[in-house]
Amino acid sequence: MKKALMHAHTAYMVTQFNIDNIKILQDLGYTVDVACCWRDDDSALSPEAMIKRRQILDDLGCRVIETASLRKIFNIGELTKAYKQIKAEVEANKYEIVHTQSPIGGVICRLACRKARKLYGTKVIYAAHGFHFFKGASIVNWLIYYNVEKWCAKFTDMLITINKEDYANAQKFQAKQVVYVPGAGVDTHKFVASEGARAKIRKELGIDDNTIVLLSVGELIPRKNHAEVLRALKIMKDRGILEYEGCDERVQPKYKIKYLIAGRGKIQTELEEQIKSLGLEENVRMLGFRTDIADVFAASDIYVFPSHQEGLPVALMEAMSVGMPVVCSQIRGNTDLIQDGEGGYLFDSKDAKSLVSALNRALVDNETKRAEMGQINVETMKSFDKTCVNSVMKELYSNL
Repeated sequence: MKKALMHAHTAYMVTQFNIDNIKILQDLGYTVDVACCWRDDDSALSPEAMIKRRQILDDLGCRVIETASLRKIFNIGELTKAYKQIKAEVEANKYEIVHTQSPIGGVICRLACRKARKLYGTKVIYAAHGFHFFKGASIVNWLIYYNVEKWCAKFTDMLITINKEDYANAQKFQAKQVVYVPGAGVDTHKFVASEGARAKIRKELGIDDNTIVLLSVGELIPRKNHAEVLRALKIMKDRGILEYEGCDERVQPKYKIKYLIAGRGKIQTELEEQIKSLGLEENVRMLGFRTDIADVFAASDIYVFPSHQEGLPVALMEAMSVGMPVVCSQIRGNTDLIQDGEGGYLFDSKDAKSLVSALNRALVDNETKRAEMGQINVETMKSFDKTCVNSVMKELYSNL
């Protein structure tokens, strides 16, 4: 039977983005092994969620190969250990296909597969979920990551990109094949709220009907840039915007603003301290890891996505799929999804005042306008549905 290896630097990356890919490979007649670092202290998943994700792989019949950590570029000992582990597995199992991803993990895995490519004809797929070099990135990132990716492309049979900017940059490399795939795919029917969800969640959180709820969902790490939203809210509070009682006919005559953050991560304590230091305790609520995100979506009015760097953000696409209007940073990936003034409003991720301006534009919109923008996002997401993406991936695997 044909063999394939699905590799990523963490269990989160494998289970978040590749379960469908594993199933596709199995349908094509492959047995699929999974290699990753399972014990990751920085995981976005709770311990309970990690157990459930492991059970999914067990139920699929995947053999799980636990590797050393591939998160830190200067941890030479761990990188060397992971390289040797992957190399030994690839050469022992003579995989027909190895599918790898993430900047550091993708480099180590492709280097580990060089001998297998020559001896056994192993085909190596590298899925770039967002190059570390991009418009606005530092010169250091361009000098290091661009040149490393350019070099590793020589050992890549298929380079998958998921946004327009990365696809254009990858064309300059020497990978045998460069393709564009619209992300990992979003299940546009996944987030169905329970009956009465809006009222239920608002009652749980003590939020009344006159409150406009802003929501962010995602891992609590610096790159996701939640701190910028807090700084913007502080500016708005000082201007008296967080609780508005004016008579401007363009705006609801009376409203309050509440910002919800759903997720877990290593800077949770830091964000909690920032909320207190800015005096935003009444305006911001951290929800932690939630299993009822569909209901939380239903209870919210505007989705805020302030990230500094993305490939093609799943969290943003999920919010769009349920018809939420968006305020998001003007970065690669986001601009593939949102046109300013249509499905939402864009802002500079490094400028809190720019975010304040974008939020004000969204708040000026009435419920009808926000619903229209949400519907635009629903239509946009049809092109990024899992069904479409899975069809593309099946064709790519088959042709490879």
